[in-house]
Amino acid sequence: MFADEAQVTRDIEWISSAPPIVQMSSHSFDDDFWSGLVPAIWPGYTGGHRIGFYYQWLVCQCIESHPKYQLVTEEIQVTKDGRTLGAIDFVVKNPAGELEHWEVAIKFYLAFGTDWHGPNAKDTLAKKYEKMAHQQLQLSESEAYQTQYPELPIKHRKLLMQGRLYTNPFILEPEIPFPSVTAESVSGYWCWPSQLPEDLRFYHLQRHQWLEAPRFDELEPFALELPLVRAQHIIDENGKRWFVVPESWPNCH
Repeated sequence: MFADEAQVTRDIEWISSAPPIVQMSSHSFDDDFWSGLVPAIWPGYTGGHRIGFYYQWLVCQCIESHPKYQLVTEEIQVTKDGRTLGAIDFVVKNPAGELEHWEVAIKFYLAFGTDWHGPNAKDTLAKKYEKMAHQQLQLSESEAYQTQYPELPIKHRKLLMQGRLYTNPFILEPEIPFPSVTAESVSGYWCWPSQLPEDLRFYHLQRHQWLEAPRFDELEPFALELPLVRAQHIIDENGKRWFVVPESWPNCH
């Protein structure tokens, strides 16, 4: 099992209160959805171990249990001339009876230079936002979608992108012009191994604990082993989350 019932409960509590990581003037997600969510007994998650799959499943649980929203369908493929153009995460019926196209993502990005980079530095927030807002969300406006799914006319398009953003406290904070991020989502630190503080106790976060961590006594102590070959997500004794990345990051391949 990737995440047990207790972890799922923690994570749904977190996503129901966490801000989006990008400020949006259009396609913004309705906070009313979270405020209307009722407490439930959530099942454990046994699906794929990619955190994106897990996050999409969490959102699906919230939709299916919501008293005012209805899940119409999910992961529907849009094709044209035998070629797949993409997939739509969710089609949801809102309280007004209108159909909404939702695209959702959970991401963790580190500030460096003029962009926010993922632990895999080729993945950037600017690229992800552009793809979701101007490619994936536009699928339901395409002629191919409207031809394939005339019974699912979309009234609204919503983008839900949550996660955490990390800055390096030991270097000058960069100015990142695009996209504009929410200040509340900048809530962690990142550093290279040579910068990791020696006067703090750290604990290792497994991938299924990246959204919301359990108690410290349920976590494994983190000991830095050099050379570090891949980014590690950790939490310090004060509850601050860190990414420690290889010395070659962001230029590592």
